[in-house]
Amino acid sequence: MKRLALFICLLLTSLSSLFSSGFFLGGEVGYALNFMETVTAWPETEYKPGHGADAAIRIGYSFDNGLSINSGIRYIGKSFGYTHTNNGKLYSNYMEMNHFLQIPISLRYTYDLGFINLFAGGGGYIGVWFLSQSFGSNISAAESYGKGAIYEENKGEVSSFNSGDNLFEVGLLAEAGISLDITDDIQLDFALRYEGDVTSLVRDYQKNTVHRYNNSLVITAGCIFGIGGK
Repeated sequence: MKRLALFICLLLTSLSSLFSSGFFLGGEVGYALNFMETVTAWPETEYKPGHGADAAIRIGYSFDNGLSINSGIRYIGKSFGYTHTNNGKLYSNYMEMNHFLQIPISLRYTYDLGFINLFAGGGGYIGVWFLSQSFGSNISAAESYGKGAIYEENKGEVSSFNSGDNLFEVGLLAEAGISLDITDDIQLDFALRYEGDVTSLVRDYQKNTVHRYNNSLVITAGCIFGIGGK
């Protein structure tokens, strides 16, 4: 992450000499709808979309030709629901919430309509999976609900990572939205962003590994403040 942050700073510094606009700082908050992409051999098993939050500190550089480079540090919660039944009996019904910190970088183009502007862009991100929680119920170690069954009822307990978990993610993003000029140096923006993981949550630690990928649709509202120009 340090190397990426250094690369971003050097890139912004080198490009700033070519254009006469300015840096900006800001923040965003939003809602994330996450879709788990995986394949399972278990019958009567279903993964459902999950809900999460998005919050970021933003930094970037805008050029006079409508282009801007956007980066910063972002928190995003990516959850999914899981249900498993066997012979009509419900064995698992829980939600897993995974928490990530990301460093995104994207290139945006903004079309100036005056007070209202339209923008679209794309890029990528790297992140670290730092916390996992479980909510719901699970029954295991038994062929039925009878003797030998282990009942688990989770209310947000932290799940331990193991050697099969991949704690680092890399992905691609695409975004579009509108921004509003409040003053020459202050803008509000509202964006729709799609994130698709390139890396799996599971390491290639055994043959025929079943991989899991997060794909998220995020709606955000943000505010940026210009430094040294609009």
